[in-house]
Amino acid sequence: MRLGADPDELERLARAHRLMAEQLRRVARPLRVDAGWTGPDADALHRLYRHRIVGPASVAAAAADRRAAELVAQARAQRAASVGEVSSATIRSDASRGGRFVHRVGDERATTVVVLVPGVGTDLQDAASLEDTARTVHETLAPVAGSLAVVSWLGYDPPDTIPSAIDLRPANEGAALLVAEVARLRRRDRPGGPAEVVLVGHSYGAVVVSRAIALGAGARTAVLLGPPGIGVDDPQRVVGRPGVRVLSATARDDPIAAVPALTGGRYGADPRRLVEQLPTSLPGHGDYLRDPVVLAGLADVVGEPVRSTRRRP
Repeated sequence: MRLGADPDELERLARAHRLMAEQLRRVARPLRVDAGWTGPDADALHRLYRHRIVGPASVAAAAADRRAAELVAQARAQRAASVGEVSSATIRSDASRGGRFVHRVGDERATTVVVLVPGVGTDLQDAASLEDTARTVHETLAPVAGSLAVVSWLGYDPPDTIPSAIDLRPANEGAALLVAEVARLRRRDRPGGPAEVVLVGHSYGAVVVSRAIALGAGARTAVLLGPPGIGVDDPQRVVGRPGVRVLSATARDDPIAAVPALTGGRYGADPRRLVEQLPTSLPGHGDYLRDPVVLAGLADVVGEPVRSTRRRP
């Protein structure tokens, strides 16, 4: 017998509210008319449109966002009441060299560790958002992954702006630091031996992940979300790495898809032609880890080793 609301249904309803808010914001834009039409009638039409359409749509979008946040909070509360509160801890938080923030959701001795690597413009002020994303990913993957921890890893200093992302030195430094982090996470003092590590990089963070794989990071899977390229000049250093599965996802209307051609391969070849693709459902560049289809695909990837173990005689 089920007591209380179904958290999965609450989250689906929250996603529906977010989609509704996005659609309403598209409506809540100034009316475009012939630039040559001016005068009292044009001014009156603009006022009427703002009053009847833009204003109410903006209010409704904000209300839908608030309700989505409430539904997510209710889903978390329901899960906590059903299975107990998931442990979490901030491993590192300091303002040195642009800020560092590493936070874990889940058991410190988990046998599967998913590491989320953010991209351009992320800094210490984003700590709450990074923690929230890690919790969302943990809630999605935990039912299929068994013993799981999700780590938000801002262990490097990403470029502050999109134009400055042309500099690959932060990616090189981040990759070396990520290799060391993976080695720490795979330590052997856990019941199942070394942890299986899955690296998930978004945008410039995907370049960091790719370069960490090329350096020999001990991860079994790398997932590149909205990548500007495969991350290295020679794709075989990443896609040909023995024992490593590499996947990527590029959402519709994500401008990052044009980057490989526009930059002359600055970030390596287009991964859409090189590795297995995860499906997406939300457009744009910023919502990969809030996209239910991407999260479902990630759950399949993370859960596969667990299912394979269960199938063994």
